[in-house]
Amino acid sequence: MIEELLPDSVVAVEAYGDDGTDHAPLYPEERVVVARAVDKRRREFAGVRACARRAMEKLGVEPQPVLPGERGAPRWPDGLAG
Repeated sequence: MIEELLPDSVVAVEAYGDDGTDHAPLYPEERVVVARAVDKRRREFAGVRACARRAMEKLGVEPQPVLPGERGAPRWPDGLAG
């Protein structure tokens, strides 16, 4: 529904809750980031990355790792924001 209000260059992808399942495999660089995290945090991290990859695919961008920036927020590929 929100996509109906936005220009074609903007997509929305969402996920609800934590059902305890892994959402998507992480890239090796992403796995390193959460290697010592508890399971809940790893699932949350993977869920956000799964949404990011689905958004990239909708925009025609090759899915790629989304690593944290210096303050922990996702560092998006050039030309993208989330």
